[in-house]
Amino acid sequence: MGLLLGFLAIFLVGFFIIKHYNAKGVLFVAGIALLIVGAFMGNSPLKESTGTSVTDIVEYIYSLMEKRGGGLGLLIMILIGFSYYMSEVGANDVVVRVLCKPLRHIKSPYLLLVGGYLIAYQMGFAIGSATALGVFLMATFFPIMTRLGISAPSAAAVCATTSAVNLNPTAADLILAAEKAETNIIDFSFFTILPMSIVALLAIAATHFFWQRFCDRQEGLHPEQTRYQPSDDVDADSLLKTNAPTFYIILPFLPIAGLLLFNGETLPKLSLGAVVVLTIIITAVIEFIRKRSAQAVYEGIEVCYKGMAEAFSGVVMLLVAAGVFAEGLNQIGFIRDLIDTTQQFGSAALIMMLTLVIITMLVTIASGSGNAAFYAFVEIAPKLAAHLGINPAYLIAPMVQVSNTARGMSPVSGVIVAVSGAGNISPLLLVKRTSVPLLVGAIVIVVYTIFAIPAVV
Repeated sequence: MGLLLGFLAIFLVGFFIIKHYNAKGVLFVAGIALLIVGAFMGNSPLKESTGTSVTDIVEYIYSLMEKRGGGLGLLIMILIGFSYYMSEVGANDVVVRVLCKPLRHIKSPYLLLVGGYLIAYQMGFAIGSATALGVFLMATFFPIMTRLGISAPSAAAVCATTSAVNLNPTAADLILAAEKAETNIIDFSFFTILPMSIVALLAIAATHFFWQRFCDRQEGLHPEQTRYQPSDDVDADSLLKTNAPTFYIILPFLPIAGLLLFNGETLPKLSLGAVVVLTIIITAVIEFIRKRSAQAVYEGIEVCYKGMAEAFSGVVMLLVAAGVFAEGLNQIGFIRDLIDTTQQFGSAALIMMLTLVIITMLVTIASGSGNAAFYAFVEIAPKLAAHLGINPAYLIAPMVQVSNTARGMSPVSGVIVAVSGAGNISPLLLVKRTSVPLLVGAIVIVVYTIFAIPAVV
């Protein structure tokens, strides 16, 4: 019964998110409904009941808000506020400006497609949103590729898939994944996620080369027929703040460097949040020296605070809603029944990993939101891992990756809608161009997990 109710709840959540209902609201309502069903079964989300089921549920929701708004939530808010600050001072623009320059020297169309894809992928360190990155690449990278003979659908497919795997160790979803995998962010990001991302990224890039060329030939597209002709010559510098000095390129990467340096051996040990705060202070000092104005520095930091506020309403509250939903699944016996079912098979760890990956992928494709899918289901992964006696990273690492990969296969995702609109291409045609490379990437992620991440530690 718990398994049936759980899958029904997952289906309904996915359905309403597809219908563009607010993901936080849907997860909250579904989670509270499941907690109420669990109360009728005699279960409570609290270790010590307050006395009634209603007050138990309310107290649990507040305790989750308190927990999520503190450690993990505060870290996510600081990281997103830092990203806003880097954009405000122009450091992110310098990263993009520098990375765009090599693209102008690549003349071979399909070599440009692969090489440009790998270079453009690095821009994700400066532009954290998949949709924002896709839109920027359509304004800058897309015209360069099409002028060199790459078809418009092929160029758009590259622009839409530059967030398919996660290379940024300070990304919010990786921070959450590391916590749920019960490991520190350095080990999880650099030794688990980064090698997997590099292998998957190279596989996606190689598949782009063959798949886009195949689709071009199948559709009868030729360079002279597909070159994009914008009304005005668009250059990356015209869309960027060009007054920031070139050395600002190092600022967005300081937290990553700080993670490695402040390790207790080379330098005193600092947490990631402390490293980010230190980077913000260093940036503020540099800004004061450059602008000679304390007021300008204060206004820039105010942007950081506003980014933190948006992170609370957008990401932290989504984490709370996902936590309520996951606990609701736990209270109705979904997790227990799912474990019992998988244990009937020969390899419970493999079956559970594949189940979570497939569920995450399908919900992401259906809803267009990788974060909503990952945040909802990563909450149950540690419980499943503990009951099965397996390594939680074995379940969580492929989940966080495919939540990014599957986003580019969804015709309703923000990045697909934005890129297809900018390129005057049907979303379904664009998904045809992105789906095969991204499916290859997802398969590589699963295979890498099976052979490179221990199921038991």
